[in-house]
Parts: sequence; C-alpha cells; structure tokens
Amino acid sequence: MSRASSSWVRFGLLAASALACAKIVGITETEVTRDEDPTGAELGAAQGGSAGNAQSPGAAGTSGAPGLGVPGGAGGTSGGASAGAPPASAGAGGSAMSMAGAAGATTLAACSEQAARCGAEGREVCSGGAWQAQACPPETPTCEGEGQCIVRGPALVSVGGVFSIDATEVTVAQYRQFLAAKDGDMSGQIPACSWNQSYFEEIAFEPDDEPIVMVDWCDAYAFCEWAGKRMCGRVGGGSLTTAELGDPALNQWYLACGGPNGNLYSSDVDDGCNTSMGFRSVAPVATYPDCEGYYPGIFDLRGNVWEWIDDCESSAGPDDICAPMGGSTIDNESINCSYSGDTTGDQAWRRSDRILYAGIRCCAG
Repeated sequence: MSRASSSWVRFGLLAASALACAKIVGITETEVTRDEDPTGAELGAAQGGSAGNAQSPGAAGTSGAPGLGVPGGAGGTSGGASAGAPPASAGAGGSAMSMAGAAGATTLAACSEQAARCGAEGREVCSGGAWQAQACPPETPTCEGEGQCIVRGPALVSVGGVFSIDATEVTVAQYRQFLAAKDGDMSGQIPACSWNQSYFEEIAFEPDDEPIVMVDWCDAYAFCEWAGKRMCGRVGGGSLTTAELGDPALNQWYLACGGPNGNLYSSDVDDGCNTSMGFRSVAPVATYPDCEGYYPGIFDLRGNVWEWIDDCESSAGPDDICAPMGGSTIDNESINCSYSGDTTGDQAWRRSDRILYAGIRCCAG
C-alpha cells in the first residue's frame, strides 16, 4: 500500500469513529455510541441496513460519506466502494434529506402551525403542516413580507358590501412608492400595454398630498395591480364596454358615485366638488369634505382630476380608445356621476395619452 493510500485509510477510520458517536436516526431513533473503531458491518447494521463488507457498497440506500466505506442495506446508508471513492447515489430505500429508515421514518412538518407567507398566488397560512391559501381581507388586500396583509395606496371603502374602492384619488406620495418598488422594472404588464416602456416619473416637485396626474392608462393599471387591487371596471370583475358605462348595476365607479339608483350626484344635488371651468386649481385629496360619493367616506369622485377606468374599445395597443370618469377642476359643475370622457373623434382618450388632469383610483373585489 502506498503512503497516500495509507493516509486515506487512516482518515476514513477517524471519520467513521466520529460518525459512530453521533445520533443515528433509524426506526426507533436510538442513540448509538461505541468506544472502539466500528467496522463497516457494524455501521451498516446500526443504520438499519444489512451488514456488508467495508470494501464493497451496500444495497440500495442513500448516499454515504465519501471514502468511509460504510455500507447500508435496504433503507440504510450506502458508502463508497473503497477508501477515497465518491459517494454512492441515492437509492430506492434511502432518504438523502432525513437519513431515516424505510420503516417507521418520521417526516418533519412542511411548515409551522399558523405561520404565514406570501406565495405566487397570494397569502398562504400553515394549517396541519401544509400551506393553505388564505386571502387577505378586503380592506387590506395586499400580502407583503412574512404574510402580513396591508393596503397600498389609499384606504378602501366598502361599496354596499359588493366591492371596495379607494377613498381618494392616488396621491403623488403613493405613486412615488410604486415607482420605488418597480425600480424601472416594466415586466408583467398586460399584452395591451406591452408597448409601455416607462412609467410617468416627472413628479419631483409635485406636492405629496395632491393626486398624481399625467399617467397614461397603462401606468394606472399597473399601479392598481401593484397595490393588490384592480382598475375599477365591471361589478363582479372584468372590463366594461362603452355601452355599459351608464349602468350603475355594472359600472363599479358609477355605483360608488351615484348609488344603485344611478343618481347624478351623491344625493341628486350638486355637492360642492372641485369643478368650475378652471377657476380652481387641483387640490390635495379630500380637501372638499362635502364632495362624497353615494357611500360615505369616498371623496372627489367628481372634480379635482379625471380617473381612468377599465373600459377600452379594443385591446390592440397604444391607440385603443379608453374612458375616464369623474371630470376635473377644468370642467364645469354639470359634470356628474354618469359622465365619461370622449370616446369618439379627435378628442377621444387613448390608452397611451398622458392627460394633464387624469389620475388613478382603484377598486378591490
């Protein structure tokens, strides 16, 4: 035997001795210790396998330590064929993860009871050792961190228990959080927005509490998705058609503004919103406390800035005609809950348009 081979044998015996003093997990999880150097046969038997020869690999089992020559039996741990040999591959009876024997093996729980996490499909909570989907509540619809439910953007207000809508228009500060989270990442947009290569970012000197404006339809849609919400559209989900804009039973935005009877104003009277043909400036959100929708706590649905909704006449790309609702400070007092932007001619609003007085409000549910 060469000097190098002799050294490897001594190393293998020392390592095997150390292994023998460790806790061996088998059928009964009995701790096995020995003072003397073990043979390959003793280790193979202690780990639940049939005795073998230190110069030959054991039967089907999990991969063993390289160069230890530790055999294993069915459900045991097989070692290298001789000193210095590479580890054997995992076999049918072994478990490379648990080192447990085939009979009576104990499997660790997949998760800790009541632990929570954010999965690809939303929030998940551990129940019975397995991850189960558990949606966040409507008022805090976004999963973040280690399974916490939060709200991004404005707080949500229930609309008759059917769905929820942002209490105010999205502010500059809230939109700034969106930009920071995206950090230039434009992936994940819907096919109709595949042309959109940048979100509107010229907000450095805009007041934090004013509505974000100059966003195109795709910017608004992406914000709502990031917030765990959706662009307001059809009651029950999906997009509206132009013919459905004036139906409060179908149009989420109109229902929040005018109620189930389709009032033109929150109570069929002009309710003092921020309109007046340009004689007023865009105001911080909720500046006009009397300008509520049909449901209390929803401000500035009319006036201040227009709001994009999920209603486009096609899904081809940047030139699709899409509708906003609500009017702005440059419109007169007659702007009401059923009024939408132009959808025909040169004045029609397109998916790619960045309008001075167009902003964002999202729905959930």
